[in-house]
Amino acid sequence: MMLLLLLIITPILGSCFTAWAKNDRYYASQNVYHVAIWVMLANLGLILYTFSMLNLEKTGIQLVEKYPWISFPPVDILLGADTFAMLLIFGVNLAFLLAEFCLNRQQKHPKALLTLELLFVGLFNGYILAADIISFYIFFAAVSIPLIILISTYGGIHKKNALVRFSLYNLIGALLLAVAILVIYTIKESNIPLNTAGNVNLKGKTEYFVWFGLFFAFISRMPIWPFHYWISAINASMRNPLAFLVSSLIPLVGLYGFMRFWPNTVPEKIGVYAPIFEIICIVTMLIISLISVSHKDFRYKLFAYTTIYYLLYLIGVFLPTGGLKMNIGYSLFSCIIIMTVLSFLISHIENEKKRLDLYGDSGILCYMPRTSTCLSLFILAGIGLPITPMFWNNFIIVSEIFNYNLILGILVILALFIVSLALLEELYCMKENNDLAKSCILSNDLSKSEFFVYMSCLVMLFISFFKPLWFVF
Repeated sequence: MMLLLLLIITPILGSCFTAWAKNDRYYASQNVYHVAIWVMLANLGLILYTFSMLNLEKTGIQLVEKYPWISFPPVDILLGADTFAMLLIFGVNLAFLLAEFCLNRQQKHPKALLTLELLFVGLFNGYILAADIISFYIFFAAVSIPLIILISTYGGIHKKNALVRFSLYNLIGALLLAVAILVIYTIKESNIPLNTAGNVNLKGKTEYFVWFGLFFAFISRMPIWPFHYWISAINASMRNPLAFLVSSLIPLVGLYGFMRFWPNTVPEKIGVYAPIFEIICIVTMLIISLISVSHKDFRYKLFAYTTIYYLLYLIGVFLPTGGLKMNIGYSLFSCIIIMTVLSFLISHIENEKKRLDLYGDSGILCYMPRTSTCLSLFILAGIGLPITPMFWNNFIIVSEIFNYNLILGILVILALFIVSLALLEELYCMKENNDLAKSCILSNDLSKSEFFVYMSCLVMLFISFFKPLWFVF
């Protein structure tokens, strides 16, 4: 059965179709959008069908597909799925479907935008489903290619510096992972499953080289010191909400890499260095959260919010308990949807400010009731309103951190509090009465269809609070 392979191929074929479409304005603004939406709907149908074949009470990979690739040396590609991987894929694919519905049709280079979006979705699905070391590396190296092109197309005035930094960091990470994978392949003389990588007989300096190579490869995709600048520079310049969504999901590649290798397969003598990494994580969380309070750009505050939560889940991965995987998955599902909605709401507000030649955010929501309602509810849900799975599962993750180390837990709570304060501060400024905003008569509120889509997402998250896998019958 080629079910897992179809989850990868379908978006890539859709990407090829949109790339070959006629380059006239009407076709690009109509049919290409429709193709992208239907491709994502088809993929979501495949995802739901895949869920129906899983036993949700079991852990570990349940569905495996094997495809021969090279006869000499012998290389077979393995694809595998478990509940966590499919939950992550469902959240990302649903976020992009939501983005396609809400995307302004008057975009710059719409054909290129949707082509790269579908390509990213296909490569991301392949990365999550890769079950052997070689296919894992191929998708790891390839998944950042769409973002590199998006930066060159939709980046701001500082896109050259951001592009150089991002390309450099990703090249270093890809090279380190390539060398580590080649060492493992040479020792075993075969392409091995990911879950057996920890059983490879590595000795002395080779063991340290391989595992620290894997470590730095994944950390190069994360917004953590010293690699935090590339994503903040990109997100500060990305005004297109779909391109911003792609850049915000790249750190998920690094987080997932850590979840596949740590702490289940990493040798004990390498694992003793985990506390040092936890200190780097919490320092990065505190610095970014403090910057977000003083930063005037709402998009940077959203970047800070997603960064804090990615690093929270990364600390959860490194805890010695090893039982937080599904809790992280449920929280990530909600976090991805909330981040997507907030990104598009911010884009709508920015477009209105540009149209009305307004400076500053004060009062802009007073005369936009639908936008105000959606933004208020999603910010409250994002910072801990108990209506989404983020509430209980983040509570469990933070509780385990407190149980592991009291000081670490206090600092994590402090970082979460500061970034929440930054979002609430921005919301307060946007809702504060302002005569200048009133004189402009802000009538371009969210359309009824957009408002319905956003509120449907909130209802979906509310249902997920009671049953996280509500979509599985």
